[in-house]
Amino acid sequence: MPDRRSTRAGQSLIESCFAIVVISLIFFGLLQLSQLIAGKAVLTYAAAAGARAKAVGFNDFMVHKVVRVAAIPTAGALLNPAPQRGGGAADFWRDATPDRAFRAALHAGTPYSPQYAIERSRIPLFLGTRWWNEMDAVLEYERWPDLHWNESFAGDYLVRIRAGQNVPLVFPFAPAFYAADRVYLRSGDPNERHYVTREAHAGLYLE
Repeated sequence: MPDRRSTRAGQSLIESCFAIVVISLIFFGLLQLSQLIAGKAVLTYAAAAGARAKAVGFNDFMVHKVVRVAAIPTAGALLNPAPQRGGGAADFWRDATPDRAFRAALHAGTPYSPQYAIERSRIPLFLGTRWWNEMDAVLEYERWPDLHWNESFAGDYLVRIRAGQNVPLVFPFAPAFYAADRVYLRSGDPNERHYVTREAHAGLYLE
């Protein structure tokens, strides 16, 4: 005759496994949803930055660069120039114990990374490029080719820009919520067909 205590323990273990799976499913689903909401906010900001650039008289080439720079938070890994990994701070964070890492984080002050230093120096150079074939040689990100923007006519004194991008689903259990491995996000308000509208002030700047 089986021991009732061992039977109950086995049943509790199975129930705990199911509970952990369900909780993980909900947790990672919320993380993925928060990433998509943040991505939409970034694209809306990128469309607004592009509309502002167009409104003051910049050409499409400059608008293209402005939209790309504004959408860096959703651009993925930095490809060119590639930041060097390892050494210095990277080795410290890799080898530090949790309590030492926590104390260091509390006293770290302004966050710093090699990639941030590269971006800070390269973004002005990227915005200053004069030809399309110069851009990727100065600054390039993994998901920039998936970033698109377009302009829609909204009258002589209005500029309407929309930005869109394919954003991959990176968190576990994403297929449980969505069949594809990426989502196409668009900027702005769906009621406005995802466009961001700004008043055109180019006449004031270009007189």
